[in-house]
Amino acid sequence: MTRLSVVDEIFLRTHRGFGIPVAMQGIWITEEPVSEDALDLVDRRVASGPLGLRIVSPTIPGARRRWVRATVRPGVTWSERTDDPLSWADSCADIPLDPEYGPGWRLSAAPYGSGTAVSIVCSHVIADARGLIDAAAAAVSGADSDVVEDDRSSDLADAVSTVSTVVGRTTLALSALVYSRSRRTELRGYLRASRTPTTTTAVRPAAWEQVSVTADVPAAQWDRVAAAGQGTPNVLFLSVVAAIVAAVRTPCGAETVLLGVPMKVPTGGANALSVTAVHIGPESSLADIRALAKTAYRSPLTGPAGFPDELLHVIPERAAAVLAPSTGLRDALCSNIGPLPDAVRTIGGRRALRVATRAIHPGLRHEQAAASPTVLSAYLCRVGEVYTLSLVVTDPAAAHTRDEIREQMTAALSRHSLEPDFW
Repeated sequence: MTRLSVVDEIFLRTHRGFGIPVAMQGIWITEEPVSEDALDLVDRRVASGPLGLRIVSPTIPGARRRWVRATVRPGVTWSERTDDPLSWADSCADIPLDPEYGPGWRLSAAPYGSGTAVSIVCSHVIADARGLIDAAAAAVSGADSDVVEDDRSSDLADAVSTVSTVVGRTTLALSALVYSRSRRTELRGYLRASRTPTTTTAVRPAAWEQVSVTADVPAAQWDRVAAAGQGTPNVLFLSVVAAIVAAVRTPCGAETVLLGVPMKVPTGGANALSVTAVHIGPESSLADIRALAKTAYRSPLTGPAGFPDELLHVIPERAAAVLAPSTGLRDALCSNIGPLPDAVRTIGGRRALRVATRAIHPGLRHEQAAASPTVLSAYLCRVGEVYTLSLVVTDPAAAHTRDEIREQMTAALSRHSLEPDFW
C-alpha cells in the first residue's frame, strides 16, 4: 500500500463533497478507569503505526496520489463524564478528519461509570475495518506493526504505468463494443445509472439526530441458530438486518429488502473491498439467503464492459465521482467485520467489558449534508463469546427513536429465538 487505489480515492472524494464521508470506529468500555498517561501511550503508538499517514497529490497528471508519514499527532481528546457511551461515541463523528492534511484519525475518551469509554476513529480512506482493527491491536498491545513508509517513487513512472494500463485496456474495451451487444447493453445501463444521482444535497431537520443501537448476543446461540437453518453466522446477520429494515421502512414488512454487502477483493490499497447486492424477501429462509448471497458474491462492483477501474485515476475528479462504481440506493449496508483479536479486548492496561466496531459519518448530522443512499448501516463482529451487532440509522426519513429501533431489533432477533443485551 504505497499509492491510493481506485477504492481509496472513492472514499477520498467523499471528504471533498462527493457524498458522505465515512469513518471507521472502534469503541471500548472498561470497568476500571484508563489513565491519561496510558491512553497517551496508545495515541503515540497509533501515530507511529499504519494509521499515521496523510495523502500527497502527484505533481504529474495521470500519477496516483501517494501516502507519506503524518508529522502531526492529534493527541487524545478527553470529554466530560458521560452517562450514555453510545451517544458519546456518535458524537465522535463530529471530530473533523482530514486524510490529506491531517489528522486522519483521532483517539477520544470520557469517564463512564467506574471506568472509561474510549473511541478511535479513522477516515475510511486510510483503513478499512480490518486495517483499523490490526492497527488498534498493535497499538494497545505494543506489538510491532507493518508501517507504511513514505512513497518516494517517481510520479512520472507511476503516471506512465497508469496511463499505459488505461490506454491498453480501454482500447480493448472499445474494440469489444463493436462486436458484443451484451457489452454495449452493459455500458448503456451503467451510464444511465451514473446519470441518476444516488446522493443529493438535502436539508435535514434541524432537530434530527443520528440514531444508533448496539447489542451483544451470545455467540454459541447465534451459531447454533445459523447452523440449524442451513445458514452461516453472516447469513443470519443479513436475515436479521433485512427484518429490521422492513420494519423501519414499511410497517407491514412485506417488501423485498435490498442489502449492500462489502466483500474482500485485492485492490492494492488501504481498502481491500468491493460491494455486492443481495435481495431478501419477507419469506426468505436462511438457506435461501445463503444461496442468494453466494450468487451475489460472484458480481462485485467494478468497471463496466471491460473498461479498467484505473480510468478513474486519469479523468477529472468530478467526472470520476459520477462514473465511479456505485452501490446505488440500498436499503441497508451490512458489513460483517468478523472476529476481533484478543489484543483489542484490553486498552490502556484495562480489560474492556464491551468492544464494538462500526462506521460513522462525519457531518451527517449537519442540516446541509449529502443524502444517505441507505436507510441504515449494520455491523457485526465477534468479541470472545458474543457477537456484537451495531445499527446506525442514516436516513432522516426513517426518523425512529432509539427505543423504537431497539424494539425492532428485539423483534427481528426473537424470530430466531435470540435475545439482545443492549449497551
